[in-house]
Amino acid sequence: MQLMRLAAAAALFAIPALAQSSYWIANRGSLDLMRVSEWGSVLQRVPTPTTLRTCVRAPDGKVWVVRFGSATIDIYDPATATFSTAVLAGGTALSIAFDAAGTAWVTANLNSVTNFDANGAVVQTIGLSVTSAQGITIDGTGNKWIAHRIAPASVSRVDPSGVATNFPIAGATTLLPIGIVADYRGIAQPSRIWVTGDSASQLAEIDGATGATVNLYTVPFASVSYPPTFDRNGRIWVSSFGNANIAQIDQTSGAVLTAITLPPSNTQITTDNFGRIRATSRITFSGVGPPCEVRRLDPTTGAVEIPTKLQFGAFSATGTQAPLSTQWQYCLVVNPIGDLDGDGEANFTEVTNGTSPTDPDSNGGFAVESFGSTQNGATPTFAITAPSTQLWVVAFSLGLVPPTPVPGFGGTLRIDPAQQVLSAAGLGNGSLPIVIPGNPALVGFEFFAQGVTFNGVGFDFRNLSGMLVW
Repeated sequence: MQLMRLAAAAALFAIPALAQSSYWIANRGSLDLMRVSEWGSVLQRVPTPTTLRTCVRAPDGKVWVVRFGSATIDIYDPATATFSTAVLAGGTALSIAFDAAGTAWVTANLNSVTNFDANGAVVQTIGLSVTSAQGITIDGTGNKWIAHRIAPASVSRVDPSGVATNFPIAGATTLLPIGIVADYRGIAQPSRIWVTGDSASQLAEIDGATGATVNLYTVPFASVSYPPTFDRNGRIWVSSFGNANIAQIDQTSGAVLTAITLPPSNTQITTDNFGRIRATSRITFSGVGPPCEVRRLDPTTGAVEIPTKLQFGAFSATGTQAPLSTQWQYCLVVNPIGDLDGDGEANFTEVTNGTSPTDPDSNGGFAVESFGSTQNGATPTFAITAPSTQLWVVAFSLGLVPPTPVPGFGGTLRIDPAQQVLSAAGLGNGSLPIVIPGNPALVGFEFFAQGVTFNGVGFDFRNLSGMLVW
């Protein structure tokens, strides 16, 4: 605590915000993008002039935005708050995946896939033998896998040399493939490719090395969303576009391990950078109503940790049916040896060690992150990741200041010292439980935590985390 008081005595001045672990989502009905914190608050809203299908964060931090029914893709740069565009030669943009080189691959419901460079210029267009190309994913060896919403069911693979091969999904009857994801089986190991789609309660498993159908599982509900996702244990999660169901499925047997009902809908599902499950719920389709939500779920039990309400000031998100854009699959599968946040640690290492691949202040030297339900009466925790000899202090505050350098300290101060309420210190890994009283008046109460570490000579401010009570 004394350390933060000393910092408060220093002159404060603002600098441009550093990277912070957060996620982008597109809201169809309210025509905007929102940036969501790890702990469930909405950090930013970016209005747009058109209805939005989805958005995907690029490796360089820009956000590629897919409009509904348009060949134009908007590229939003958070650093400059400006838009540029990428334009398909034909069709309407549907899905985007980024490769390890940082280039985008875009489907357009045609018999081709288009490759753009990081600035939105066309690099190449690859022809496919089957039309209706919709979902796309990239595996660990650079293959692009595309789902075709057409019968008979099939997927296409575009290898790193640009050769396209189509593979039928054996045994599929009415399945119209849309969603597709390459899972993680170890660095440089072939993925299994998981496919969902319309008109069938089915989940297809494809061998990423051969394209052969391995299994075709029955999902325990209709109207399956797309694509599926996978957790730290390799288990597959699917949700329902048309009802309230979510299921965790054993990747070796197809058995349903966890079944969850979260009304009114769970239109998309994904895994965040810390391995937690995030489900999008379209609460209000259009007009005025409660904001749509992104529910953060415990990946073991499926329990809701926080239902993030997509609301920023007077603006409530409506019509949200896109997934939260995370870097989970990219960091584990597509580019495990890359370094998204430039902190000297590989993407794979950060994700598997429980630190953020998009925040340079969260790495193997130190990280603080909140886990567990932040509901009234619950006891969530702040988890500390640090070497066994690392001395650290975590201070808690009711407010933030602009990222502020302090003489004698590395990094920047983020929490408001004037609103600091307590602190804790330790060595190595730690867990700091926070008891939330069962008091309805606390709903919406938000507080923050920031770490400070000793580097052998001086002190460094580290990453910011927080909790939001609901």
